[in-house]
Parts: sequence; structure tokens; C-alpha cells
Amino acid sequence: MATSLRQDLRERMGSSGPLPFIDFMQAALYHPSDGYYASRVPGHGSHYRTSPSLTPWFGRLVARELRRMWQALGGPDPFWVVEVGGGQGDLAAHAMEETGSMGVPLRWRFIERFDRVRDWQRRRLGPAAGSAQWSTDLSGPPVVGCVLANEVLDNFPVHLLEVAEAGSVQEVYVDVDGDGFVERLGALSDVALIEPAREAAAHLAPGARFEISPGVESWCREASRALTRGYLLLIDYGSLEPDIWLEHPDGTVATYRGQDATPSPLDQPGSKDITADVNFSAVARAAQSAGFRPGPVITQASWLLSLGIARVAEEIETAGFMAALEGLVQEATVLQGELGRLMELGDAGGLGSLLVLRAAKDAPTPC
Repeated sequence: MATSLRQDLRERMGSSGPLPFIDFMQAALYHPSDGYYASRVPGHGSHYRTSPSLTPWFGRLVARELRRMWQALGGPDPFWVVEVGGGQGDLAAHAMEETGSMGVPLRWRFIERFDRVRDWQRRRLGPAAGSAQWSTDLSGPPVVGCVLANEVLDNFPVHLLEVAEAGSVQEVYVDVDGDGFVERLGALSDVALIEPAREAAAHLAPGARFEISPGVESWCREASRALTRGYLLLIDYGSLEPDIWLEHPDGTVATYRGQDATPSPLDQPGSKDITADVNFSAVARAAQSAGFRPGPVITQASWLLSLGIARVAEEIETAGFMAALEGLVQEATVLQGELGRLMELGDAGGLGSLLVLRAAKDAPTPC
């Protein structure tokens, strides 16, 4: 019988001592039976409203970006989108529908480790599933196209670090305490943390916390190997250095259960989501080292403006106004709701503040 998450954590701590927070977070999110994402599909009944699940217009606008990429590459057939962490499949479904009408020969490859999520995505795509593939990782045959990750990197496990006196840095570990878990501070668990920790600590006072996500570098290398040429498109919560440290002196690790933020990731592991803001400066460096040419990091609001969201909003608003004039109250109400959800995508206090990084590999910048 499979070992439960709590039993596994307690046995590991009992045999080898406290675990670095990164190992605890990895298990809490991705344990094969009891991890948070083993039993949930992101975007469905969860604590956040993802852009793809909010409105089909997000996928349609992403399709415009994909078309620009396809054209910049000279119109390859097929053009592949390799999506990591595709959740319910909403983004793919709406983007595939839109790019089909644009004449783009699109194929979609989902990178998804959990069978139940893959089944959900197949059902969501319906007949379009015939143009899709599924893999558990990025090691499949390299393609021409785009590697896409929307709200994925914020769930990469992180080392949680704390600045001590004189600028030194300690690491947060998790240990057993009776029936629960507690934090303990200790030495850095990996020598590779020394230099990035020193750089962050130079901006912070003793007691401040920050995170380092080592998985970003290996993930960017895998994304690069997945493409013979093409693009990387990343959308996520985060910031740039040094703001990501200065604006969050307590660190950015956050936990959620249902609609509510919860105070500690250590309570009831597996029952809640654990996230950390993405350091886009570190991601850009990792992408460049992996062979990509990163562009500027911009907000989702700015990016969607470049894709024509303002014109879409104008057309929906006009259609709603005309429906109201004609006495079509129900249609006008539906259009008003559609407009409101569309505007949420660019809301500066919400989804519009997500950051977007586009990077090219052996490819021109899309127009």
C-alpha cells in the first residue's frame, strides 16, 4: 500500500532529520496520492481564478500571440505549442479554436504528470483532442513552436532562506513536532545557494526572508531542448530584482485552502496550495543560459493591450449597448458580464499585474 504524505514526511524526518523547506513543499504539492495537485485540477474550484478559466477571451488573445510567432517562424506546418501545467485545458481549447480560424496548423502537447488531469483535458478538448498529445515531461521529440507555462512557475518548490546577523543566511527546515511540523533554522543545504543568497541578503535586514527556486534553471534547459527553434512564453505572479526582495521582507511564500489564505504551509500538508512569487530576473538569466534570447518583462495588462484587448472590449460594449436599445435585456446582460470578465484580465490590481516573459530560440522577434 502506498505511503501517505504525512507518514512519508515523518519517516524521512525521523531517519535523516529536518527537511529543507523545498523538500517539504515538493511533497506537499506533488506527492503521488496525497499531494495538493494529485487530487485537484488547477483553475477548478480552487483559491484563484486563472485567466483561462475566467473567460474564453484569454485563450483567444493568446492565439493571436501564437499566430505572430508562427508567422515570424515562416509559417511552419505543424506549429507546436508545448503547454506545461495546462489545468483544465481551457487555454488550449480556446486557443486551438481561434488559431484554426486563423489558418494556423496548430498542434498541442500537454505536459502533465497526473492521469486524472490528462483525462479532464481530453474531455475538455473534445474533437480537438485529435490534434493534441500528452507527455509527463519535456523530454519528447523537439519541435518548432512555443513552450507555454501560465501560472506554473509559482508552484515550483523553493528554498526558504532567512537573513541572519552580519548578512549571513540560514535556511528554513521542517521538522516533526508531536503530531505536527515546525520550522527550524540551519545551514544552507546546498553550496549552490551561497552566491544567490549573498546577493539577496545584501538588500535585506536581519530577519528578512526570501526564496530561491533552483528548478527554474533545469526547467529552462528542458524547455530549450524541447524546441529546435521557437519561443518561450511565461505568465505568472512575480517581480524583478531587487523589488521582489525589498517589497516582501517576510518572503513571498503563501498558502491557500479553498478561497482563503491560511497562515502556515506546515499545517495539514497536501490540503492546501503553496506558492511563491516568481523571480523573473532569475528566470530571464536561466532562459538566456539555456539558449533563449529573453525580451523585456511586461505586465499581462500591457501584453494583452498589444494583442488588441481594447478593441475586443469596445466591440463587446457596443454589442451590449445595441442589444439594450433593441430591448434584448438577457443578451445585453450576458454581454455586460462578458465585458466585465474580459476587463478583469487587465485589472492592474489583479490578473493584469501578472508578468509576462517572451524569449526566442533561433527565431526572430514576433511582430
